[in-house]
Amino acid sequence: MQPIVQDDLAAKANAATAIIDHLVDALGGEPACKLMRAIILVDIDEHRGTNQSDILDRLDVNKSALTRDIEWLYDYGCITRTPSLADSRVMELRACGYAKKNIDLALAYFDFDHKSLKNFLNSLINLFGQHKPTLRDAKIVSVIGKHGSLPRQKIFDSLYNGPTSTDNRAVNNLINFGLVQKKDDNE
Repeated sequence: MQPIVQDDLAAKANAATAIIDHLVDALGGEPACKLMRAIILVDIDEHRGTNQSDILDRLDVNKSALTRDIEWLYDYGCITRTPSLADSRVMELRACGYAKKNIDLALAYFDFDHKSLKNFLNSLINLFGQHKPTLRDAKIVSVIGKHGSLPRQKIFDSLYNGPTSTDNRAVNNLINFGLVQKKDDNE
């Protein structure tokens, strides 16, 4: 029975890394995005034509942070904003283009249930506690979960070809927060 459990854990870790990769792609290939920004994008995709007030009602986010995230999503081409037919002061939001395509790829792991994908992302946020995790942080933790103990270079190889200093800083932060354990000075 043990190999089945191991296979199941490996399959879940593989799925988690793929989901995170799709979300990075949905967010313009930007692994430095906070997981909350991914939740906001998934929420916009779930509720096509939603507006900022509706998002505030559904999600536990700060209004000014939400405004910044919506601006970022718009600037990166992840969403469209169109004036509402009912009230032209209200902007309706929709996921579009590469963001929509990659959200759909991530949703495939959850039978296209947006709430399940948001629950997955919220569980990752809860795992990190007070630390505001990025998609890069989530990828590091999922890669370590998938492979167990790894040298840093192997972790870096699984990431997004960013600067080694950025990846190294991310691993060090996870070690400092107690989310990743340093085995020895070579790892």
